[in-house]
Amino acid sequence: MKTKRSSAHARVFLGTLLVLTLLGFSATSQAQTIAGGQIVGVVQDPTGAVIPGAQVVVRNVATGMERTLTTSEVGRYQALNLRSGEYEVTVEQSGFATMRHTGIMLEVGSTATVNITLQVAAAGEVITVMEDAAIIEPDRTAYTATVSQNSVENLPINGRRWENFVLLTPTVQPDGDFGLVSYRGISGLYNNNMVDGADNNQAFFSEARGRTRTSYTMSQAAIKEFQVGTSNFSSEFGRAAGGTVNAVTKSGGNALHGEAFYFIRDDAFNAQEPISKADGFEKQKDTRQQFGFSVGGPIKQDKVFWFLNYDQQHRNFPGIAVDSRGRRDSAGRLFVDPSFALDEFCGPTFGAGVSQARCEGARASPG
Repeated sequence: MKTKRSSAHARVFLGTLLVLTLLGFSATSQAQTIAGGQIVGVVQDPTGAVIPGAQVVVRNVATGMERTLTTSEVGRYQALNLRSGEYEVTVEQSGFATMRHTGIMLEVGSTATVNITLQVAAAGEVITVMEDAAIIEPDRTAYTATVSQNSVENLPINGRRWENFVLLTPTVQPDGDFGLVSYRGISGLYNNNMVDGADNNQAFFSEARGRTRTSYTMSQAAIKEFQVGTSNFSSEFGRAAGGTVNAVTKSGGNALHGEAFYFIRDDAFNAQEPISKADGFEKQKDTRQQFGFSVGGPIKQDKVFWFLNYDQQHRNFPGIAVDSRGRRDSAGRLFVDPSFALDEFCGPTFGAGVSQARCEGARASPG
């Protein structure tokens, strides 16, 4: 009986493991579809007849990654789940010159159509065509816009919260004063945010991960580009009545590349706020710093790459305290103004909402 029970348990365990594995592959496949793009096209001869069985090689210029395909019986090829970047497509077929199309820029979530016409020529001849992929996607029903790597890296933005670039997209406006955005007038709580195909939402508050009260949870220097969907987006984006953000991060390549940044805002460069100055308050100390870097490169050419990103913020939060009786801390440092009657202010009930710990700390170091 023990043997039968053990065998039954083993079958249940293996069955459960198989189901989880299939679910994992399904999730990975979906993530790759969302985070990537595709290159499709038809291969034909000079007369316009399709060429089945031709070998097509799709190559990422930055990493050397190659995808080898064979055209179907109707001459079509389709390279799915490709990372955004620059590509070249090479087609070979017996009796024709090798044709290579370069300068194909693939954006996240997009489809680049590259139709290729082979020319009759001597064996070994290679014809190179510099031609961008068509920017019109006639099969697309969704309305989307792409914020490119050039925009993310070069457009000015206060606070370096990369999601705010969605405001460059038509029909997108700020929703309230806390950093939410509205698509087509729909509440900012009904959007969907993804990075590299993974969920980047804060489920409890229905906001992007980290919420909007913090500057960001992922560095702008790590974001390559992102696609903004405002309507009619396909089902894999889902879970959104408003809009979607589909971002991809940077990675290493065959060339060493990187950036470093340092931003500072200091009260030494700012005038004092006029109303508080007229009321006799001192100028508040206000310093904000953002700094970091990103760098990537090859470990082995065309094979293995590395990428590193670091980002940090320092900021103080000055404030002016005025209690219900009109007593105030004119220096913006609670409990250090002589006008405060400390013992009365920190009574048994810790009036004005001041904690016992802060009162004890103030008595220990009143100046």
